[in-house]
Amino acid sequence: MASHSNTEKEEPTTEFPTTDSESDVDEEEEMRKWLSTTYERGSKKPMKEPLTAPWGLPISDADVEKLKVGFKSRSMDDKWDMLIEEPDENGNISLHIIRSWLQEECYILHIVPKLSNDDGGSATIQSITWEGNKAGLQCDAEQAKKEAVILSRGHLKCKFETLPQYPSSTFWDPSAYKKLGEK
Repeated sequence: MASHSNTEKEEPTTEFPTTDSESDVDEEEEMRKWLSTTYERGSKKPMKEPLTAPWGLPISDADVEKLKVGFKSRSMDDKWDMLIEEPDENGNISLHIIRSWLQEECYILHIVPKLSNDDGGSATIQSITWEGNKAGLQCDAEQAKKEAVILSRGHLKCKFETLPQYPSSTFWDPSAYKKLGEK
């Protein structure tokens, strides 16, 4: 004989579960962090073979402000993140240009602010660091600088008035790369 239970079966619910305000705050904080253009040390894949070269490129106050804003990809169509590192004790900042899908650093612009508003000087990109091993290929400092400028002009609308306009064919120019191990 089949046994019958006196307990009632629960009807399936169609309501969304409620969330407490603490988890809402956590979600908001996660979203804010995800959309932030602030670079966090150790949060991205480091360069395999970083190379650094001096630059000494003077840049306008307007370009400095644009660089400080940075850029965070919002969709899979955006291929680059441009994240700004908090200033050091001397006010120097670094812009990290990162391949967004892979979270790999490709370029770092090291920026030194102008000394004061009354010295007539300008901020300077003191040096550039770039990935020296892009899938077994390497470019020289001049090519890395051109690529970083093209990206900064395209995503941040920087002018870099003292530099020429580079054609898009300059970016990832195969003739500017050599296979690692070749002379």
